[in-house]
Amino acid sequence: MRKTMFPIALAICGLANAAEQGNSLDTVVVTGSRISYRDLQDTPAISIIRKGDYLLQQITIINDSRSEDSRKQEIYATIDRMLAQAGSRYQILSGEEYRIALDKSTSHVELQIDTKRPDVSHVDLYVRVSVDGDASAGDASIQSLRGFIKAAAKVGRTEIDMTAETAIGMNKPERYRHDLISAIAEDSHLVGAELGNDCRIELTGLNDRIEWQRVSAVELLLYIPYTMKVTGCSSPPAKS
Repeated sequence: MRKTMFPIALAICGLANAAEQGNSLDTVVVTGSRISYRDLQDTPAISIIRKGDYLLQQITIINDSRSEDSRKQEIYATIDRMLAQAGSRYQILSGEEYRIALDKSTSHVELQIDTKRPDVSHVDLYVRVSVDGDASAGDASIQSLRGFIKAAAKVGRTEIDMTAETAIGMNKPERYRHDLISAIAEDSHLVGAELGNDCRIELTGLNDRIEWQRVSAVELLLYIPYTMKVTGCSSPPAKS
């Protein structure tokens, strides 16, 4: 009778603590190119792909009107018009580490003065849109987001610049930890069953945090950098 030893309890003993620590990483934002085949060689064999929760586009609103008051008025009027055009679909956000959604009452954010050109004021903001529908429409969603920004009604001498990359964001990636553990456990059982009788499979690293790579416009590849060690296989499995 084939017997496969699989010490799953030992392998995942650190998961509860890791999940608690993961609560401090409520959101990840991934900017940059999508993962290549060479990048995949550095990731574990078992991973899962999940759709992100939103797209995030950084913008800079710039104004070079002669007076500081004019610059403020024109930038604030542009933000107000963007908020009106955004409706319920888009959000305009302010802040770096902690971003807040602007509305009519909070649109007068602090402006920055260009150190090299004191007659220029600017502010960095973000435009966010939820990821809806099928992942195959991700590139179209990015183009729609960027199109909304390009079509913004700018006031006076105001201009809007966009960064080249549109980021993808995911809330609480640790919520997928058990999906990953389940996939790793299933693979480990299959490996043990194929290699022989009395195999002992040892998994290490399962208490590490989830890591991620961007694989498409709106999808992230999620993985735990675990390792697998197989020992004690006494004989090959019987052929059916």
